Amino acid sequence: MNLINSLPVGIFPIRYKKLVLPSWREPGFSELGSLNLPGLKQWARQVKATKAIVNWARKSASNRQVLVYTLYLPYMQAVANAKKQIPDLKATVIVTDLPNELGISSGRQGLMKRLEHAMGNKRTELCQAFDGFVLLTHQMEEVLPIQGKNSMVMEGLILPQAKVYSSPMYSTDHPVVLYTGTLNRELGIGTLLDAFKGLSNCQLWLCGAGDMQEEARQADQTSANIRYFGVVSQEEAIALQGNADILINPRSRAGLYTRYSFPSKTLEYMRSGRPVLCYHLEGIPRDYDPYLVYIRKEGAQGIREAVEDLLALPKTRREEIGKAAQTYVQNEKNPRVQCEKLVRFLRGI
Repeated sequence: MNLINSLPVGIFPIRYKKLVLPSWREPGFSELGSLNLPGLKQWARQVKATKAIVNWARKSASNRQVLVYTLYLPYMQAVANAKKQIPDLKATVIVTDLPNELGISSGRQGLMKRLEHAMGNKRTELCQAFDGFVLLTHQMEEVLPIQGKNSMVMEGLILPQAKVYSSPMYSTDHPVVLYTGTLNRELGIGTLLDAFKGLSNCQLWLCGAGDMQEEARQADQTSANIRYFGVVSQEEAIALQGNADILINPRSRAGLYTRYSFPSKTLEYMRSGRPVLCYHLEGIPRDYDPYLVYIRKEGAQGIREAVEDLLALPKTRREEIGKAAQTYVQNEKNPRVQCEKLVRFLRGI
């Protein structure tokens, strides 16, 4: 097995301080370097990836299966180019999100938005060069040109967590509902803040950054039951989870993109052993239903009612819900189980 990688950084000098991204190799691994300039970086990665795939395939007749992570345009074009030289090459792509209006908005405007849209259309078109698809949700089959091709659904995997622990520095006399992640309005953070302004019997704790972080900081100052921790380390996030009574994801069903998304936060939360409160997004498979507590109504009032209903359960029952979810993801969504499914799928292409 050979791994080809490109450093996932923004362009020089706005998003990253280095102009030159170096290439380097070791047995079984190649880092594709380039000048870190827009357009030139992507072109260099495409050319180098094409060469690397073709050279690898020509070393042995058994080197015929390529797996690409995400719809990354330079790598997709490299696969299409390589297949012209190696006709029996098989390629599979892991589709984590969809381009353009089917995915979460990037917020770009004007020329950059038009360029992004054109690149998104090209990524969709290049799917025709692939033989297999690992999809985040089965609804993705409806909008990608993959009819008659091999596909499977894998919403993610999660490493086992040694423990979730409490820390006395976070002690509180009130039940705690915790959100950790991106603080964007599109993900329901504004509605979540509004919901807790009408809840006096429990606290909302938030961690992360995004376009709503200033609103979260202001809510921390003006609402006695809302606390914003800013961006925290993984260790601190685990400690916060250990003190929470409920872990919440306020991403609602609004927006076309929710049909094609499975929040990775779901697996993270379930691993913690705490009850998880979220909306029943179309992209969440039915086998998760026994382990998640769903918010039944949209809006701040729906969140308030769901929080109150869950907190009304005996603590032992909430612990049972959290433990069942934890056991499920540790047994069924761990790397070994999920990778075995993937290997079986690839061997069948």
